[in-house]
Amino acid sequence: MHFDFGLRGVLLAAMVLALPGLAFAAKGDLKVQVPRSAPLLKGRTLDLRFADFAQGIWVRDLEDCPAKRIDRSAPGSALAIYRGLWEMPDRICQVYGAELGRRDTQRAAINCLLNNGAESIELVTVQPRGNNGLIVQEGERPPVHFRFCEQITPVLKAAENN
Repeated sequence: MHFDFGLRGVLLAAMVLALPGLAFAAKGDLKVQVPRSAPLLKGRTLDLRFADFAQGIWVRDLEDCPAKRIDRSAPGSALAIYRGLWEMPDRICQVYGAELGRRDTQRAAINCLLNNGAESIELVTVQPRGNNGLIVQEGERPPVHFRFCEQITPVLKAAENN
């Protein structure tokens, strides 16, 4: 007796022979213990906004105050921080994790949309300097001193005052 399996027969036979070796997994079969908080973050509070001391429009040179439009300012000359938003002439960013440390120093991870359409993820550190100053360090770049220019009025309050 002669059997002509052909290609289909060989594939079918291979599948049948492989069945005992298959493993079936169901939801919940693999359980991994994941810590609720990383040891690095123990005792720290993460927020999605900048600290109150950083809120406002900041300029490098007080001659640039009031800042007409942050996006039209010279690169590195102005900075606007309002709640979870960070705007400079070349980018607009949103906080996705901020930590308030000792002595009112705050580090924040921000997701930025650059003017050229690219995106970046950055780490910034802000710290008050005196009554009207803010030290800003972007990543590993040297710290830069900004001076307070003006408060940012929420849209709803601005509409009430008009």
